[in-house]
Amino acid sequence: MESKILISEIKKVSNISSDLKDKFGLEYNPFPKSGIAYIGESEDITSRLSPAYQETAQEIVSYMQDALEKAGDKKAPDYLSLIIRGEFGTGKTQTLMYIKYLFSAIKTDKFNPYVVYIDNPGGTLSELIGAVMSQIGIENFRRYLWDRFIKYMSQKEIDEDKTRKEILFTEVVKLRGGNTADLFSSSGISVENALHFNWDSTEVSYKYLLEKLLTGTKSAQQKVVNQMLKSYLVKCFMDEFKTASVAEYFYEVVTDSLNVSQAWDHMVTGDVKNLSKREFYILHAIVQIAKEYLGATDFIILVDEFEELASGRISDKDIDNYLRNLRSLIDNEKNWCSVFAMNTIALKKIEKLVPPLADRIGDRIIDLIPYDLEACKAVISNYLSLARVENFGKDGLYPFTEDAIKAVLNTRDITLQGSPRFIMKCCFRLLQSAAKELKKGDVINDVFVKQVIGEQLN
Repeated sequence: MESKILISEIKKVSNISSDLKDKFGLEYNPFPKSGIAYIGESEDITSRLSPAYQETAQEIVSYMQDALEKAGDKKAPDYLSLIIRGEFGTGKTQTLMYIKYLFSAIKTDKFNPYVVYIDNPGGTLSELIGAVMSQIGIENFRRYLWDRFIKYMSQKEIDEDKTRKEILFTEVVKLRGGNTADLFSSSGISVENALHFNWDSTEVSYKYLLEKLLTGTKSAQQKVVNQMLKSYLVKCFMDEFKTASVAEYFYEVVTDSLNVSQAWDHMVTGDVKNLSKREFYILHAIVQIAKEYLGATDFIILVDEFEELASGRISDKDIDNYLRNLRSLIDNEKNWCSVFAMNTIALKKIEKLVPPLADRIGDRIIDLIPYDLEACKAVISNYLSLARVENFGKDGLYPFTEDAIKAVLNTRDITLQGSPRFIMKCCFRLLQSAAKELKKGDVINDVFVKQVIGEQLN
């Protein structure tokens, strides 16, 4: 083919949008090219892509009613779980996106959920919790940890009459030869008042506290002071998170040192030694951050692609560890809700390896089934309505005909019959081809469908 012809074919793409509008009254092609829902889609679009079957919608409503009821009833069980079960291409991601939208749409004074969507569960539970941490953000985590440290230092040490902050300042004063004048912003006040004033001034800044402690110290003394403060920080986090490696990582996060990016990266990727079986401490911190600093009343995690655990890339031993740790997490930290999307094989694996976990997360299950003709027509109409030009004079399935949809459903591969992902991919391709090949007033019928994707149809 000559270059001029190739260039002409390439340039046709730039005309597709105008052709869609002129010929079919569509601002753009609304169908997902890959057949998968866009994770970052706006709520306005997601709100119009409700489940194809009423039964599915009702199951979602029931789960969310329980979540809403739990928010107003302290006696209600804290942990709620839902499984979205479906095979490849049945719309699990779209269903999760719709649930996420609904949670944002039903917010009230008493129910303001913080919803996190995780697109992959990872190979360990630490990776899953790390993915949640990354969405909370380092600044919120640092603020949470620092506030815990302030509270810790304001408490009295065991077998001591003084608070930890008083002990720390006294140690620094002794190190500097008892000269307190340059340690505080005002001179001529008592040590007790100065200590109180200085500590209150540092509640939002680790850097400010350290600068005050180091004021007037010599190089050798500065190393000692740094170590003093670090020992208190690490001890504080050890008491709360029960593992030295996590305490050290959190020390790096709080101090905003040169290693903070590396420390945070290790945490959010789950690459932290000895974190296994301690994940519930991290999740507890995450839930508290959402409630204390982000105004949330409830914490909800939506986990997609949970069938990755049964894909063969993870050994049975690692899967067993993952699932048992997840069970421990749910047993120890109940102040959250979950929605897991997975296929039948993954759920059977969970039931086989850790039956109690299957009971906990499988409290209720929504089964996604292939589209029949009516469901398919409803979904296609919904997508087309997203891009429909106002007052164009056409609505519903146009430019698709019912015969066209029947043809798309009649696939050679039986596993693709009624598959939402396959149907969306076909609709995108058919609409692109129609914009280039059909004339204004033409429709996408079964003849055109077979012309474009006939190799996949009966």
